[in-house]
Amino acid sequence: MHHTPGGLRLETATTLDKVAAEDWDALAEPEGFYLSHGWLRAVERESGAAVTYLLAYAGDRLVGGLPLYEIEHEHNKFYARRPRLDQMGAGGEWGVAGSHRGYSCGIPRAAEYADAVLDLLLDARARLNPAARTGSLFLFATNRTAAALHRRGAAVDFDCGDATLHTGGRDFADYCGTLVSRRRIALKSEYARFLAAGYELGRQRLGECLEEAVPLLANLQAKYGHTTGAAEIHRTFADQAATLDDRSVVFTARRAGRLVGVSVMYEWRGTLYARATGFDYPALRGAYEYYGLCYYLPIDYMSERGLTALHLGIGAYSAKVKRGARLAPLWTVALADDPADTPRPAPVDLTSWRDDHGRAVAPEDWRHPWTT
Repeated sequence: MHHTPGGLRLETATTLDKVAAEDWDALAEPEGFYLSHGWLRAVERESGAAVTYLLAYAGDRLVGGLPLYEIEHEHNKFYARRPRLDQMGAGGEWGVAGSHRGYSCGIPRAAEYADAVLDLLLDARARLNPAARTGSLFLFATNRTAAALHRRGAAVDFDCGDATLHTGGRDFADYCGTLVSRRRIALKSEYARFLAAGYELGRQRLGECLEEAVPLLANLQAKYGHTTGAAEIHRTFADQAATLDDRSVVFTARRAGRLVGVSVMYEWRGTLYARATGFDYPALRGAYEYYGLCYYLPIDYMSERGLTALHLGIGAYSAKVKRGARLAPLWTVALADDPADTPRPAPVDLTSWRDDHGRAVAPEDWRHPWTT
């Protein structure tokens, strides 16, 4: 335990199981699901990394937290540090902070203690880092996190876009009414063809269909050249089922009772988060199954549940934008322990994103001091 002049105290832990989920999630809400208690508990169960949580308290109240990861083996190329460090012109060895999984990271903190908590957590991070560590990388950092760390001397470099479809709680038909004519017609045609294909459509918890779903999830990984095998996929989603099953909804398509398509999602704080899809490709009927399971059925489900946003994540931006998604930037942030080691990446030019995606890119989200 470490006390500070401001009256905050610091504790460390290697698991969140002793921290009340409601206390942590109240702080994590602005950062999103991938900083939630249940998600981080699932990540703890994965192999390849050890985690230390820095926990800030005002009296007995939790007011901030920061996960720190020591990566022993990174088996997912999307989280690789070296390509990002090379792009920033950074040498040395860097740990990972904020989040080790999920395409978003941040620093949960109470608004009334925000600056004091950040200073406490970031100072403790530097003190706890091994002597050979150059600093900490925040991967897929949100605007909120990147801005706060930039003000504290961190280097910020553009990583990718993050897509969210905002429905306002509308069902599919009403949501289509918010789109321009050509897109409205296309979406209605795709959904009608999917519904007419004769699939037995359903919803399940992840734990209820895990064994059936894993081979389909592995099929999609193999289709796009990923080397993740079925055994590893099973471990990953079994870990998620262990901590997040009550928040899971799996949209399913079956033929004669046999599962041929799945979309795994999580419901959290008014948003549905799309996590993974999988298919038995030879059994499909060419009826827009991907969009049916990943967009159209979820939109109707969201209307029933009072959810207002479908988080679609990174990649495949054109398809997401055509269906009404908005894009926000995600950043790589390098916070060096010694300011002299701070990288100096080339200036960020986001003109192409505005040119390519137009109204899907909100100017207020894409203009920040480090991009000029």
